[in-house]
Order: sequence, then structure tokens, then C-alpha cells
Amino acid sequence: MKRKPFALLLVTIIAISALFGCSGSKTPTGDNKNTSDKPVELIWIMGDPGQVPVDQAIVEEKLNEISVEKLNVKVKTLYYDNDKTMLALSSGEKWDMVFTCEWFNNFAVQAQAGYFADITEKVKTLTPDLYATMPEIVWEGAKVNGKIMAIPVKKDYAAEIFWRFDKKLFVDTLGMQVPDTMKFADVEKYLEAAKKAYEDGVPEAKDAQYPLKLNKGGFSGVDSDYDMINRDVMLGIPYSAVGTADQNKIVITAEHPDLYNRFVLLRKWYKAGYINPDAATTEESFIYSAVKNGQGFYGADAIWSSGDGYTQLISKYSGPYLSTASIRGSMNAINANSKHIDLALKYQELVNTNKQYRDILRYGVEGIHFNYTEDGLVKRTEKGKNNYGPWAFSQGSYSLSSVEAADGVDVDPKMWEVIFKGYENLKATNTIGFSFDITPVETQVAACKVIKDKYWTGLITGTIDPEVEVPKMMSELEAAGIREIQKEAQRQFDEFLKNAK
Repeated sequence: MKRKPFALLLVTIIAISALFGCSGSKTPTGDNKNTSDKPVELIWIMGDPGQVPVDQAIVEEKLNEISVEKLNVKVKTLYYDNDKTMLALSSGEKWDMVFTCEWFNNFAVQAQAGYFADITEKVKTLTPDLYATMPEIVWEGAKVNGKIMAIPVKKDYAAEIFWRFDKKLFVDTLGMQVPDTMKFADVEKYLEAAKKAYEDGVPEAKDAQYPLKLNKGGFSGVDSDYDMINRDVMLGIPYSAVGTADQNKIVITAEHPDLYNRFVLLRKWYKAGYINPDAATTEESFIYSAVKNGQGFYGADAIWSSGDGYTQLISKYSGPYLSTASIRGSMNAINANSKHIDLALKYQELVNTNKQYRDILRYGVEGIHFNYTEDGLVKRTEKGKNNYGPWAFSQGSYSLSSVEAADGVDVDPKMWEVIFKGYENLKATNTIGFSFDITPVETQVAACKVIKDKYWTGLITGTIDPEVEVPKMMSELEAAGIREIQKEAQRQFDEFLKNAK
């Protein structure tokens, strides 16, 4: 493909907001419908929300009423974790569609291994309504070796990271304000205030002894200011370099100031008692924390508030950043060996263009699991909250489904139009569509990953001192060949840029 000027890239992304209005609830019909008497059953490995929803069978029955009418297709959903998903693929288990992304069922690796069907031409000719829901640049991100190998979920393509605050504690009790945006370091005054309120015995702060609770997974999104080329060995391009002479230079993020300075802050907060002492060892998932963070979008406060059971306000500190990784943040691929590739693709068109079907898939059965409000928002019932909670972001067009209401939060039914409009200010590197092939340096990558993992948990929980440990880590990494990996990644990227001109 010809490399488009950056301004054109922005225009393309902004066009999403226009597409939002016309993607509507078109339904695939006629072409390639299964015309046999018996409905075809498609198997969809969807990703693990922690447990199989209690009411999965009830929801599937309702979904099948629509899919049988439209396509004579039924769908069986399997909720697998990452390990079980990858085993299913490698062992030859029967499946037709599967959730994949950068961090689950590794898209680039699995596509290279031949598990996913090439849908480059079919998605345009067989499912034109599906193809029309997203701009060209998003489909570019779904390519491996120039071929479209999965269907991106239409959602927040440009990554934005937010601080999340307990509204009752910070606003209602302590009288603090939460601005729409802030810097990463600006959260410190909130951590300090929450800790003091706990020590002073303020009732609303009774669970804020450690206002920033972390587990061994550490601070998610700590490297959010980079377009990551390979996380296993911490290779990326800083978004702060976009527009400069270094915009195509791949760095080792741990030694770059944008990330290193965050390590220093996390260490400072840990020593101040803002982070729990067992952060590096506990596996507990903390539903409540006075301060949280997460990748989201305008309106995600309602989703987080509903999911966690307490009202949260959000403030963006990173993004919007467009990258191959952000485009690949949620996708669904079709089995290259499926007997029903065409039907599976038509089914994915149904999921991504039919609003009624998409709402049921995400929220459950109307009247049982949710109801619509007067302004078209979705209000979950207690049964819905308890008995049906799939990974909504993994299923299909996030922006097609109705927006969820939340107590204590003003929710905009047209939030996705606002989100896509906000992409006018996004930053993007020149890596869209680039995948680093580690084959030439596979041995060095494996060795360096072991070293990186040894230090990483301590760095992203603040439990080790980066001023001491990062130099030690870099020394070990250099001995294991990280500079060779960096050089090979740069060579491949330079070649990618050359061919894209």
C-alpha cells in the first residue's frame, strides 16, 4: 500500500463518526444463507470472562431465533481462557470463530501459524456491509503479510488511558474536583488525600488504606505512551517522538525517560504507602480501589461504575494514540479449516451490523437481563448483572450496541460520536500494519523475556527501586542479545517503510 500522508490518516479516522450514523442495523440476507433444512451450528471461542454466564443457554436460544431466520445458523459459544484457546487451535479441536488480539490468542503469531482464514477478498465481496462499517486504515491493522486475517471489533481504535476515582470519596466527601484530563503524575495529590482521610478515620475512606491497590499484574498500561513493537523485550516507539527526527526509531522502553519516570513515580508511591505492600505477590483482583486506572473512552466511567458497583469519575492521562496494537485490541478470526468459512463471515456481518442482535449478545434478553430507558440507554437488571456477563468488548462492534446507563453518572447515548470526533487529535506512528517477525532472533528474544520478567513485576508495582534495578536489568539484557533484537526490529521496520512509499 502507498503510505498516506498523516493528515489523510486523520481524515480517514474522523470519517468513522460519519460511518457510525449509517452502519445502523442493516442485516445480511439472502446471499450465502444456509439453505439446507437443518441449521448449521457454528462454534465461537469467545474469551474467558471468569466463568460461563449462568444464563448463557437462555441468551443463546434468543440469539438463535434471529440467526436461524436470517442465515439458518445457530451458534455455540465456548468461554476459554488464553491457554485453553491456544491449545484448542494447536490440537485441532473443532471451532469456526475465535477471539484474538495482541494479548489473548496472539493474533500475529496465530495468523502466521496458519490457523486463521484469509478473508481479504471475501470480506469485501461476500460481506460488503461489514466491510463498510470500518475505514481502510482499520482493516490495514488487521493484515498480516498483506492479507486481512481477522475482523476488528469496531470500538476505541485509538487507545486512551484514564485515572478512575471513587466519586463518593473524592468529590462528595473531600470536595476535590476531577478534571477531564490530567498528567500521569497529577494523581499523586489524590493518593495523598485518600491516605490521609483513611488515617483520619473518615468513614468514606475506610477502604483507602492503600488508595492504589495493585496485584502482581502491576500497573496496567504503564507503557501506554509507546507504540509497542514487542512487549516481551520492551521494544516500542514513543508517541512523544511523532513529528520529530526520531519518529521511526525503535527504543527499549525501560531505558527511555517516558517510561523510566513512571517507574520512579510508582516507587515513590509504594514507599509512601499508597500501594499495598504485597502488590508484587498477590493475585487478588481488587474490585474496589480509591484510585484505579484503565484503557477506556469517553463514557467508560458508566461501564466501570456499573461493573464495580460504585460510582467512578475518570480523567484521561494518555492518548488518543492509534497503533497496530490498538486496532488489534479486539478481533475475531475464522478458522482456516472450517467447513463454513462463508457462513461464519456472514454471521460476523450479522453481529456487527444488526443492533438488536448485538444488544442481546452483549446484555442478554430484554425484560430479563436488561431494559431500555426512555432515552435508549440500557439498564441492567440484577439478574442481568449476576447471570450474564460476557466480555462485551470481544464479541463484535462495541459502538453498535446500545450504551449502558449507570447510577450517579451522566451517560451520553451518543457517546461514540463524541469518541470518534475526539480522534481528530490522535497521534499515530508509521507502524500501522507492521508486525515484527522474531524468527531471526528467536533465541535472543526467549532469553531476554526471562530477564525482563524477572524485573518487570517489581518495576510495575513500585516494589523495587528503578534507579538500582533498571541498570542491572539492562546489563543482563545486553549480555543476552537485546541490542541484536533491537537492530533486527529496526531493520525490518525500515524495510517496511521503504516498501510502503
